[in-house]
Formats: sequence, C-alpha cells, structure tokens
Amino acid sequence: MRLPPLPAVIVAVLAGSVLAAPAEATSPPAQVGLVSITHAQTYVAGGTTRARIRIAWPAAKRATRYQVFVARTKAKVAAQRTPVKTVRKPRAWIPDLKRDTTYWFQVRAINGSRVGPRSARVARVTPIAQASLSLATHPRYSLMSYNVCSNACEKKRPWAKRERHVVDQILQVRPDVVAVQEASRWTAARIPGYTEALGGRDNRIFYRDAVFEQVKQEVDPAATAACRTATGPPTEPCVLPVDGITKPPGKAAPWVMLRHRRSGQQVVFVGIHLQVGDSDATARLRARQMTAIIAGLREQLAWWGHDLERVPVALIGDFNTNRSRSNNAVFEKVMRQHGFWDAYEQAHRIVRQHQNTANPNWQWRVPGIGVTWGDHVDKVWVRPGRSMVKLWKNAARMNGDRYATPLPSDHHPLLVRAQLS
Repeated sequence: MRLPPLPAVIVAVLAGSVLAAPAEATSPPAQVGLVSITHAQTYVAGGTTRARIRIAWPAAKRATRYQVFVARTKAKVAAQRTPVKTVRKPRAWIPDLKRDTTYWFQVRAINGSRVGPRSARVARVTPIAQASLSLATHPRYSLMSYNVCSNACEKKRPWAKRERHVVDQILQVRPDVVAVQEASRWTAARIPGYTEALGGRDNRIFYRDAVFEQVKQEVDPAATAACRTATGPPTEPCVLPVDGITKPPGKAAPWVMLRHRRSGQQVVFVGIHLQVGDSDATARLRARQMTAIIAGLREQLAWWGHDLERVPVALIGDFNTNRSRSNNAVFEKVMRQHGFWDAYEQAHRIVRQHQNTANPNWQWRVPGIGVTWGDHVDKVWVRPGRSMVKLWKNAARMNGDRYATPLPSDHHPLLVRAQLS
C-alpha cells in the first residue's frame, strides 16, 4: 500500500482535530448534585439589615460554569429562565435577601452553549437576627441534643450493649451541655467529666464540670419542703440548686441554671422531648406541650426571683417536627410567640445540612437525606436578637460517606455552638 504524501497526512490529522474539538467542547454537562446551604448571615447595607446565603454543590462533569437560580417559591425557581448569578466554581454567595424569609435555590451546569439538567430544589429560611456579643462576657457554648432510645429500641438493640457507645459519642464531641431524651433505662448514668442536673425519667441534662457550676441560691426554709431534707437543723440557711421540672402533657422537661466558671454568666438550659406523630391533632398537642413548658418555666423561675425574659435561655431536645410537615406552622407559631427561633435557621455555618439527625431504620451505609429542608426533628431553639449561632452540625461519627458503626442510637447527636444573652 502506498503512503499518501506527508503534507496530506498532516492536513488530514489537523482537519480531524478541528472537526472533533467542537463536539467535545459542547458536550452537555452532567446534572448538578444536591445543593447545600453552608453559611447564612445577616448584615447591614445602606442602613438596612439584610441576609445572605452561601450555597455549595458537588462539581459536575464537563461543567465550565454554573447558573444559580433563586426565587421565593418552589414553582418560581423552576420556571426562572435568567439566573441570578453565573459562577465558575461550585459555590456562590447570594446577597441582598430579606430576613426571616423562605428562598428556594437551584443550580445547573453549562458547557459552552450546552446546559445540563437542573439540581433538586432546596429551600432555606434566612436568619432574622444575629447579635454581636463579646466572647469575654458571652462565651460560646457547645450544646448537644441526643435521643439515645434506651427504651423503645430495647428489643432489637439492648441498651446494655449500647450505653458505652453513647458515652463514647458524647465524649468525642465534648459538648458543654448535653440534653438526652428517651433515657429511662440509663439508671446509673455516668459520663466522665460531667455532672447530671435535676432530671426527669426520660429527659436528662448533663453539664461539663470544667465549664459550668450549678447556680445555688438561699431560700426561706418555710417556702419549700425541700429545705427540710436538703439541710441540717432549721437554723441553718437553706441553699438549693436553681433548677426545676416543668410537666406538660407527656414527658417532663427538666431545666437548670448554670454559671459559666470563667465569665460568671448564668444561663438556663431546658431539656425537651415532645410527642411523636404526623397528624394535625399531634401537631396541636406539641403546641400545647410547648405552651405548658414555657408557662411552667416562667412560673418556677419567678419563684426563684428570676424573670424568664431577662435570663439567657436555650431549649434543647427532640421536638418531633420540621418544615417538611404541613402542620409544622402550628408549633412554630407558639415558639415565635415566646421569642424562640430554630438555631438551624440562625446558624452562621451549617455542616451536613441534608443528613437527618433521626435515623429510625438504623441506616449506616446510606445516610438518610432530607432534600428540601433537612427534616431534622432534633433542635436547639434560641432568641435570635440575643444570640449568635456560630455552628449547626449533625455530629455523628463518620467513616467516609457512611456513619461509623456500631450505631449508638436511632438518632445522631446534634451539635450547636452559640453565644446567648
């Protein structure tokens, strides 16, 4: 076979390269993966307080840029044709948003003139307020909520085999305060370095000895029968820890006032577990439970000479509701009436937003994912104008993209770091 002249070979190769390049350059990019909200802030611009959100997503194959769509409803963000922003990297800050407002986010990749499929739509309520507080007088506390399922999970996963794993999980995170739920079988609870405050049968509060001491106060011995058992002769002062238990319909909610050893700040922490269930009747019951807890806390603090509106407070626990439930607004209305907002929506930084803190199927290979809202029932509630929430995190132990085994419970611990005032 005769070879073609050399110039012809070169021409053929060059021609093939030229013809192949446009096809490669305009290949459609892959679909963008799950979008996450990683940061949220309030800020002042032109004398007006606004909010901004930072989103991030996995890099898509063949993507050269990304289009970001933002709207106030799920339908509008999908119908939006003009992106709010086009970026080269798989992340973006979205500024100039209204505070305490729901926004929907969606992203698609582009490659030249070709566009890829849009991502799933993800929603977020912007923070309403973030206080600027001195760390010297308002330390940042790490707060954990952990449903340990000591009773309901007993048949398939005996508590005696899981207790040490629960303790190990707590010690790994080392929260300053931990509220546990469903702890009725944890009869002789011991966490090294922690003291248990006055508690209920199911709901319990522990605090780290190196960080806090329990506030104690002298009271009139005639005012309470507790003085006759807590002290010696009637002539001695009656000094009792400032704590209590409110008793809504359902499970009791313990609370305790702790003093931060370094700064001297006194804070009230409340451990809560509300009724489980999806029905409208159950949603109304949760609202009644929360109303009773707040009323009981207010009354008991007043007995001690404290005003609920004037002391820093954090509500920690399993609230068994989230925005994916159509009747969540019934409960949220009660919380807002008393000045409390979910720390998840006030947090400056969010880690593992979509990995649900509840894990009823004990899944470890593929973490349960809440696409739109996160679907977290474990929560910390704060007063947004009087707090700065630095971090919200699903604090489960991870082994790559899986949960580390053995799983201690059918919930994963929730960690919140916040300043309170």
